Amino acid sequence: MIDFIENIELLEKMVWNFVLNPSADEDLLKPSNSDEYLDKKDLISKIKSKYFSNEDLQITWKYATLYYKDHGKIPSKKELSLFLGVKNEDIDQLVLDEIYNYNLSEHNYSFLYKYVKAFVLLRGFNILLIDMLTTLKTTNVNPENIEQVIEDVRNKMNDKLSINFENGKSGLNFLNPMHHIQISKEGCPSGFDFFNKTQGGGWNAKSLIVFQGRPKVGKSIVLGNIATRSFLAGNNTGVVTVELSEGKYMKRLGSNILGIETIKYDAFTDETAMTMVQDKLKELKDSGREYGELLIKEFATGGATAIDIENYFIRQEKEMGKKFTVIVVDYINLMRPITEQGGLYEKIKVISEELRGVAMRNKWCIITATQIKRDAIDDFDLGMDSVAESFGLIHTVDALYGLMRGPLEQRMKIKLIANRDNGYEESYKFYDMKKDFMRLDESVGENSEYYSDDDEAGNMETELRDSYKNISPNENFGLNGNTQTIDAQKDDYSDLLSQI
Repeated sequence: MIDFIENIELLEKMVWNFVLNPSADEDLLKPSNSDEYLDKKDLISKIKSKYFSNEDLQITWKYATLYYKDHGKIPSKKELSLFLGVKNEDIDQLVLDEIYNYNLSEHNYSFLYKYVKAFVLLRGFNILLIDMLTTLKTTNVNPENIEQVIEDVRNKMNDKLSINFENGKSGLNFLNPMHHIQISKEGCPSGFDFFNKTQGGGWNAKSLIVFQGRPKVGKSIVLGNIATRSFLAGNNTGVVTVELSEGKYMKRLGSNILGIETIKYDAFTDETAMTMVQDKLKELKDSGREYGELLIKEFATGGATAIDIENYFIRQEKEMGKKFTVIVVDYINLMRPITEQGGLYEKIKVISEELRGVAMRNKWCIITATQIKRDAIDDFDLGMDSVAESFGLIHTVDALYGLMRGPLEQRMKIKLIANRDNGYEESYKFYDMKKDFMRLDESVGENSEYYSDDDEAGNMETELRDSYKNISPNENFGLNGNTQTIDAQKDDYSDLLSQI
């Protein structure tokens, strides 16, 4: 065991050689069955020269990594010596010999992985503490800016300490047949047939789903129904509200799940009025239904960041001993980016990227909503060009749905506009709205749905062509066997199908 204090120079030499000694081939050091993997090239970007206390290691690390950036390869001892001379850095050859002579083969790969990783984390943490103390000493802290100072420190901590050591082992080798196995698209059930079908089985982990619609179309109702159906389908579900209060959101979800009209919820002003809720909750428990957990958290409008949401639900997971699968955020336009942006375009783009990053880190499906742009409010149909502030959101989301409803209509159309990996773009489903219970039910009957990737739709062109071929030239067209005219109409028909 290498002591982090007494043998720090020995540890630093080991780390230096693990990354920068070209003779230390990680494929020779790393057992083939090991899941622990540190990519040398990735470590070059993680480790800074100031991580080393030894001045010679600092200088050689700085210029060896600079050489790598310039030439795309780790330098040999001779190449580094020449490069140092070009940069007017005087390092004795004996010093270089001593640095390069560290014998990595004395350690197995698990040992090296453990200590190199620990070194990077420890040094990053030390520098973070110094930066934080410097900030406190150089900043004029007062009652007006104390919250901003604390927020800046917290964001810096999350940024500096969120180092990922799994990049190396996530790579796939094309020539390895086992690496072609696909992750199942069978997501956690959404409770809605339309979303289960268009998302390959339900809500998928590590994904960001966004619904867009005009003001007052019912975005919060949709998000609330997604949360309730997810909960009733057995998923541990979190709800973030940055617009409505926690109490109002609880009323909406409770009315939906327990079948209590929202107007009756307004009478629940003290504990004595809660008998109805207790009875309904007992019915739910006694039903034998395997439901999940459902938590509602309120954040200040314009004050919540993706990191705030992440920290809260990670803490809840630890306290509950349960893993969340779906997080509903109502809604993205009322959030704040971790780093302030100049305009609305960049703001929405950055927030969506931050939310998707949170989803990927924690294996959550995050579902939220956004506004459409003003000149699209009266549009009968919605598309990718309807997003209000940022087309960058389109490039980030895994799926984008449009919400369409007339001002007085009690039926809503939900259309899939974009889908990263599951198809079914332009598919839609109608939903009946029951506002007394804040509930959406999938409509049934003719013209209540359309799935663009179904076999029936995919075979439509072939069926039309086949039926057209079977029509006799003299039967319906009155062409008296004029094949030239028929051929011309076939060409017109092909053009029509192409346009469709």
